Amino acid sequence: MGDSEDLNSIAYQWCWGSIAPSGPQVWNPLVAEMVTAGSVMLELWEQVLRPRQRADLTDGFAAEAEQSARLAAAFLAGVSRIGHASPARMVSFGARQEPSPAFEQAHTAWREQALRAGLPLPPIGARVRHADPEHITAAVLPRLTGCDCAGYVDGERCRDQDHQGLYVAAYALNRHGADVLHADTVAKAYRATGDPAWDAVRAALVNAVAHHVGIDARSLPHLIRPADPLRLTAFGRLVAQSCRLARGNTLRGFASPHDTLQMMSDRARVHAREAVSRLRVAG
Repeated sequence: MGDSEDLNSIAYQWCWGSIAPSGPQVWNPLVAEMVTAGSVMLELWEQVLRPRQRADLTDGFAAEAEQSARLAAAFLAGVSRIGHASPARMVSFGARQEPSPAFEQAHTAWREQALRAGLPLPPIGARVRHADPEHITAAVLPRLTGCDCAGYVDGERCRDQDHQGLYVAAYALNRHGADVLHADTVAKAYRATGDPAWDAVRAALVNAVAHHVGIDARSLPHLIRPADPLRLTAFGRLVAQSCRLARGNTLRGFASPHDTLQMMSDRARVHAREAVSRLRVAG
């Protein structure tokens, strides 16, 4: 690793996504799983979805072209877990794992290195606001993808018609079956998003996914304009499937926070091809 300035520039890579205490690399960087989810969505779009399904998704997004819908779908699948980059989620590292000296050592090492890298973790024992990651995603994503309207910084939906599609898409990403996330709950979740340092971490994660997919994150309002979250029900299922496949272990094991984004992108594409290929064979 380089000096402190270099470390701070990659703080987002120290957000954890999945944990496997028995593996050589105990935790997988969240950004690696996010870019992999984007790649899985691209593979599903090309290799699994029928032309009619792609057309329905394009219509649901109100996109002018299927290519716009395809890129937007991949980007949104990748950023659907942006709500995991929050103080409460990060301090819960290994909370569901069986305690052991080896795991405690891994946890301590992660925390120390994450802090050195600039990840704004709260002090041990500090009170931290909690909210479900899906509600945090819905609260913060529109502000990271083109809605810069003043006065709407607490999770409240802005009233600019050009930005309504951002909120529809953000609310549709992590739905519970047919239930759309409730606006009041999303607004309350904003209190658990952390200070501006966490905004910077999430912005870096979103930009990493956008770079991987090949779009400008803030161009999303020009790519899609969904108006009805119910038209995105099938898309929500694809997002869940993409994230599930992205978290699956491969023979290559987890990525490293020391990997470059290009290394993670290359790895993500290989993982996605393998995962979707296995899915097609099993299906």
